[in-house]
Amino acid sequence: MKAKHFFITVLAGVLACFGILILLLSTVDPFFVLSGLDEGETARFDNQRYQMPGLIRHQDYSVVVMGTSLVANYRASWFTEGLGEKTLKITFPDGWISEFDTALRLAFRTHPKLDRVFFCLDPNIVIRPDSQRTVKLPSYLYNINPLDDVEYLLNADTYQEAMRSWLRRDTDEMVTLDEAYVWDGTYTFSRSSALTGYPRPEISDTVLPSDAYLDVAEENLDVVCGWIEQHPDVQFSIWFPPYSMLYWDKVTREGTRDAILTAVEYAAGRLLEYDNVALYSFLYSRAACDLNNYTDSIHCSGAVTAHVARCLLAETGRLTKEDYQQFLGLLREYVSNYDYEVLFD
Repeated sequence: MKAKHFFITVLAGVLACFGILILLLSTVDPFFVLSGLDEGETARFDNQRYQMPGLIRHQDYSVVVMGTSLVANYRASWFTEGLGEKTLKITFPDGWISEFDTALRLAFRTHPKLDRVFFCLDPNIVIRPDSQRTVKLPSYLYNINPLDDVEYLLNADTYQEAMRSWLRRDTDEMVTLDEAYVWDGTYTFSRSSALTGYPRPEISDTVLPSDAYLDVAEENLDVVCGWIEQHPDVQFSIWFPPYSMLYWDKVTREGTRDAILTAVEYAAGRLLEYDNVALYSFLYSRAACDLNNYTDSIHCSGAVTAHVARCLLAETGRLTKEDYQQFLGLLREYVSNYDYEVLFD
């Protein structure tokens, strides 16, 4: 075979293979870069940080529900039905403020009619400096430059994920967007499970001063307040989730409890300065006292999640400028005087 013919044959083979790969992506787009999902369509949802930007860009919504793994078990349909507006869930496991900032900015950029944001503000997020973040978002999927999305087309992992999804297209791994990233059906929620999932720390000899986390809290709230100030016509519903009493046992023994409570109080006071913010706290709740609602110290059952969603939609338990200090004062008194040993009897 002449060199020219050989070159043409090889080139044709390469182009044919590339064409097959593109055809695969047009059929199974694992990271939703090319398009979103139709109503009732199913997919494999197993990588939030890579799949979220495609969903944020392409899905139809005017409301978002956003947070860490504590929000993963929320169903967007609850809010769609409760508000009469299409809703998208944005969730990052062990998420950081900067990640939610990147995602929400993309949502506002691509959906100018976005008019409501529900955000679960974990105390753990409030006190965690972004400088400690080790997980990186794929910036080329979140930015405004469509040209660098070619990295998606030239990435072998893309085609591996597409092939996995295609091979598993008839399995129970394929779910609708409403069930995306939901994990509460794979865990047991009971007192025994909660205690098993909680490695109780030794009592620390050091107790942090109450203002130890205020600098970090200020930096993180600067980001959240930036969203609120830049979008004064958007309603923000922000809540502190129901951590269990095991969490308060943990931070009490570690000597960080008072510093965390002070940071939460600071966050509440700052957020309540805005007219377009509704703030809720479920930290001091009946659910937190019943370990049968948990699988570890902070992750609660679907029943509790659904209850919190109903409260948010009904605006039940909303804090105000006048009562938030009293409410958080009761929480401080309760967790400071609680007999934690009864949890382990």
